[in-house]
Amino acid sequence: MRTLTLPYAGPAGGGTVEYACAGAEHGAGVSTPADTPAPPTTLFLHGLAGSIDDTRPLASGVPGRKVFAHLPGHGRSTGPDPLGYDTLAAAALAVADREHATAALGVSLGAATLLRILSRTPDRFERVVLYLPAVADVPRRPEAVAPHRDLADRLAAADAPGVAEALLRTQPLAVRHTRIAESWAERHAKELIAEDGDPRRWLPLAAAVPLDPQGLERLRAVRVPVLVIAQEGDPAHPVEAARRVADALPTARLIVFDEAGALWGHRAELRELIAGFLTSTDALQR
Repeated sequence: MRTLTLPYAGPAGGGTVEYACAGAEHGAGVSTPADTPAPPTTLFLHGLAGSIDDTRPLASGVPGRKVFAHLPGHGRSTGPDPLGYDTLAAAALAVADREHATAALGVSLGAATLLRILSRTPDRFERVVLYLPAVADVPRRPEAVAPHRDLADRLAAADAPGVAEALLRTQPLAVRHTRIAESWAERHAKELIAEDGDPRRWLPLAAAVPLDPQGLERLRAVRVPVLVIAQEGDPAHPVEAARRVADALPTARLIVFDEAGALWGHRAELRELIAGFLTSTDALQR
């Protein structure tokens, strides 16, 4: 996919955000009945040290346009130092507004970015998927931050095997030593090293929280359907964090996959779940 860049302005300063689109806009060369609802334009946001390519498997089966953004500090997206959630939210909203996104899916860091947006503008999206939220208003434990610090150090040293090892430490315990996970880590390590950026730029995000002390309470104003997805046996994305988020959202539906991991062990089911939720006309889909 060809990537685009868009300037944005946040409270701490501005930058440019890189993103890519897939699919045609509703009505662009396609004849549909007048009473047919427009398929959604969905914004996809990756996790820490992630990329546009990481979120593309989650878009499989989702109709309408798909918009994939690189959050500041990733890809060619830029932003002021130190990076924070206000900056990430400003960049994500700039893309969402430019491409008229009506739904959003965030992975880990992307999910936290969407939490920041929901706590400030609860009706910005019509549907939201929070995939593997790692943190809300309570900081991560030091042992959960440690793999990201190790990852940044290995990236700075261009140590591909070390980067792959650090990436595996961010995955569910049950899949870390499977061949498919190891192949993913080896491939992603090479991609991250090729970016040749400063990996320590996004380290503050590993220990930051997207919600201030009142943020969790403000989530109770959200009235749009939200799907929260977690998985057992994943120290980087504890089920407790997902449950805390889901409990704060009046319209949330929480789905917890087993230790095999949602994407690793239940890919078809996960894709069907996401696509069905984003296209359903049911109010809450409980």
